[in-house]
Amino acid sequence: MRIGRWGTDRRRLALVGALVAVVVVGSVSLWTVSHAPSEDDTVTRSDGAAPEPAQSPTEGLRPSNGLGVPLSDESPAVQSADSSPIEPWWRRVPPVSGDIVGIDGAAASGHVHIAGNTGDATLAVDISHLKTGTTGPVDVVLSGGTVTGGKDPEWTPAGESFDVFQAAGVEQGLTVVLSDPWTLPDEVRSLVLLDAATGTVLGGAALVPSD
Repeated sequence: MRIGRWGTDRRRLALVGALVAVVVVGSVSLWTVSHAPSEDDTVTRSDGAAPEPAQSPTEGLRPSNGLGVPLSDESPAVQSADSSPIEPWWRRVPPVSGDIVGIDGAAASGHVHIAGNTGDATLAVDISHLKTGTTGPVDVVLSGGTVTGGKDPEWTPAGESFDVFQAAGVEQGLTVVLSDPWTLPDEVRSLVLLDAATGTVLGGAALVPSD
C-alpha cells in the first residue's frame, strides 16, 4: 500500500506541532518557577489606605533663642506697641512742674519738675526744698487727679495712679529717674504725697507744662 505524499506531509506537520507545544509549555513553566516568591519572602498587600492626618503638638510652641533652647517665661518689662495716633503723656507733655501745697492742714511744701532725659526714653522726677510735714515714710505718687490751691487746697482723685517711690520723710531734695515711663497713666495731672502708714494725703502739686 502506498502512502501518498499528502499523508506523509500531514504526519510531519502533526509531529512539528507537538514539538512546538512541548517547547511552549516548558518555557511557561520555567518562567513561572523563576519568578515565584521564595518561602522566606514576605508578600505585603496595599489596600490604598489614606494617610493619617498630621497630629498637632499637645503643648504650645515656645520661643527659642535660635539654638533650640526655650526662652525663660520671665522677661524684663518692654515697651508695648501703641497703635494710637496720639503720643502718650510721657512723650507729649513734659517738661512739667508745680509747687507742692499742704492738704488738710499738713505742712507739706516743695517744688516738682519732671522732664525727659536727652538720649533715652526716661523721665527725671526732681523735687527740691521738700518738706513732708511728717517724720515717717511718704509715698510719692503721680496721679490723673487734680490738685487745687487757694485757701483750702485739696486733691480730687481721678483716673489711675502710679507709685514713683517712697521717701523717708526727711529729705530736703531728691531726684528719681523713671526707666519705664510707658507704664505711667494715660494722663498725669498731679504729684501727691501720701502718708505710707495711713494713706492720708499730706500734700500735692498740680503739674503744668513748663520750660
